[in-house]
Amino acid sequence: MITTYREALNRVLATEMKRDQRVLLLGETVATASGATRVTAGLAAEFGPRVIETPVSENMLVGAALGGALGGMTMVVEVYSADFLLAAASELLNDIAKWRYQHRWAAPLRLVLRMCSGNGGISAGPEHSQCIEGYLHHAPGLTILAPSSVRDAAGGLRAALRSPNPVVFLEHRRLYDMRAEVTDEELDSLEVGIGRSAIVREGRDVTVVAWSWMRSLVERAAEALASEGVDVEIVDPVTIKPMDYDTIRASVEKTGHLLVVEESPRAGSVAATIVAEVVTAGVSARVSMLTMPDVPHPYAPGLEALPIPNVDAVVREVSRFVETPRGEALASAVD
Repeated sequence: MITTYREALNRVLATEMKRDQRVLLLGETVATASGATRVTAGLAAEFGPRVIETPVSENMLVGAALGGALGGMTMVVEVYSADFLLAAASELLNDIAKWRYQHRWAAPLRLVLRMCSGNGGISAGPEHSQCIEGYLHHAPGLTILAPSSVRDAAGGLRAALRSPNPVVFLEHRRLYDMRAEVTDEELDSLEVGIGRSAIVREGRDVTVVAWSWMRSLVERAAEALASEGVDVEIVDPVTIKPMDYDTIRASVEKTGHLLVVEESPRAGSVAATIVAEVVTAGVSARVSMLTMPDVPHPYAPGLEALPIPNVDAVVREVSRFVETPRGEALASAVD
């Protein structure tokens, strides 16, 4: 069966709500318009009052989710856009993330904040285009997932819903229509281990770490590089926090080169943390990062894509610091 990323998320929500009567879904337009991304289509008709449409108030949404989780419910909140989660930063970072430490809370805190993120190529501007994992990944107490494939989306969301810890679940806008062949049985049972990365492609020359939409770009770049004699190994963390650094380090020890590709500004990036983890572990390797510059997303259609890493930029960056017999020719061809 061919399933989209969007359909896979919808099915997981439905099956988990059938399995567990304690799962509540709330958010803006989740009932009347199937949410911001149409992921919640049909759920209000099937589950009635367990799908709660709310006013436009992110701090109320996130605060209510904490209250429900403390009451023993599994709260699923759709935030209209990841950028807007920052409007509830105090509730998220000062309350949810720290609750266990501040209040000696030993019981599960089942809370999933899911939302679309990233640039969708629709000239949405700087307040509707951000990948926010760079803001969140240094907050103790949060689990952060950013799945890149249909299977990882389904398995990751199920794992998030069953996790005893609060989860931020980031769904890139460009991935909702991604298609894959997945059986009904898989969709109803897939569960991705939180904190386990995936080796998407094995290679010997360079390790490229990428997640969310950037993984798709890197896969295309790897095909182009292969035709020029460069063998790329792709590692997709899937879970941004807690991140599987062991798999990344092992890959870099094998290849001797590391490039991290991220759709966020460079300063304070997840990429910088990954590079730091590898370097401070004493791994001998050449390292590089490909990120956005430290600028807001442009609004103008002609400028929108300029700050974001693309396939050509990945090829160019790899060719500049990976020494292979054909590396010099590749670099000049791309330049």
